[in-house]
Amino acid sequence: MQKIVFTTVETHTLGESTRIITSGFPDIPGITMMEKKEILEQRYDHLRRALMCEPRGHKDMVGALILPAEQTASAFGVVFMDAKRWVNMCGHASIGCAMYAVEAGLVPVCEPYTEVVMDTPSGTICASVRVENKKAQEVTLHNVPSFLFADEVKVRVDGNEYRVAISFGGTFFALFDAAQLSLQLDAKDIEFLIPFTRKLLAQLNKQYEIKHPSLAITRVVNAEYYVATGEKKQKNIVIAEEGQIDRSPCGTGTSAKLAYLHAKGNLSANEIFVNESFTGAKFYGRYEAEDVIGHYRGIQPMITGSAYITGKAVYVIDENDPLTYGFTI
Repeated sequence: MQKIVFTTVETHTLGESTRIITSGFPDIPGITMMEKKEILEQRYDHLRRALMCEPRGHKDMVGALILPAEQTASAFGVVFMDAKRWVNMCGHASIGCAMYAVEAGLVPVCEPYTEVVMDTPSGTICASVRVENKKAQEVTLHNVPSFLFADEVKVRVDGNEYRVAISFGGTFFALFDAAQLSLQLDAKDIEFLIPFTRKLLAQLNKQYEIKHPSLAITRVVNAEYYVATGEKKQKNIVIAEEGQIDRSPCGTGTSAKLAYLHAKGNLSANEIFVNESFTGAKFYGRYEAEDVIGHYRGIQPMITGSAYITGKAVYVIDENDPLTYGFTI
C-alpha cells in the first residue's frame, strides 16, 4: 500500500501551535488561495485530518500549508486548517509563517525589519518581522481589511437573550461581553463555554444572513468572549464553533475587535489595544489607516506578537494503518 511522507516545521505563537507543512501535498490547482482552499476541501480533506487529528495531532491543532504564491510580489501562499476544517485566515499562524520565512531564508533577510508578503484565502497580507542578528524577534502582521458587520445583535441561548457584535477580522467573529454570563474568563470557564459556543454560533448562523462583500465567507465561526481589564485592554477566550480553544489572544479575533472599537469611536489611529488571552499571553493591536469594504467602513489592522520554532518533523501516512487518516475524541 502507498505511503505518503510530509515534512513540517512546528511552531507556536504566544502558546498557540501551528504545524507548517512544507512538503508532501500534491500540486493544488486553482489561481487564488480561495480556489485552492476549495479544491483542498473537496479532494484532500483526508490529508488534513491525518495531519491535524490524533494520533499525529489533537482537537485544537492548527496547520498552515505553504503553497506557491498567487501574486508576483508575494513570497508564498498559505492555506490554513485545523482539526475540523480548512480555514480562510489565521492570524497567529500567519505570524508563525512569517517568522519561519525569515529563519528558514525563504525571503531575503534585512535588519532591522524584513517584509514577508503572503497570499491567503482572505487576501494578501504583509508581515513586518523585526530581526536582530539574523533571528526573528517579533512580528507585526498587517492583516486583511476588517470591519464591524453588525452590532447589538440579539440571540437566544438556553432560553436567555444575549447581545453580541458580529465583526470580521479574516473570519467572522461573535464578540460577546462575558459580563452577560458573570464570567471572569479563567480556564475553568472553558468547560461551560464550549457547548455554549456551539449553541450561540448555531443560532446566529440560523437567524442572520452573514455575507462578506467580496469573499465567499458566509458564516460566523468563532466566538470571542471578553472582559475589560483597563482602558483599551481586555482579557479573552476565543472558541471555534467545533469547540477548539485558542491559547493565544487570536490574531483574527484581535483584528475583529479593533474593527469593532474603531466603528464605535473607541479607538483612534495608532492607539494601542492590548488583547490578553486567558493564558496571560498578549497581542498588541492598532491600525494606521481606515478602509472601505463594500459598503462597510473598516480598518487595516496591525497585530504584534512573537513566534518560535519548537521542532521539525517527518510524518508518514501509511494506508495499511486503519487510523492513518486520524480521529478526534
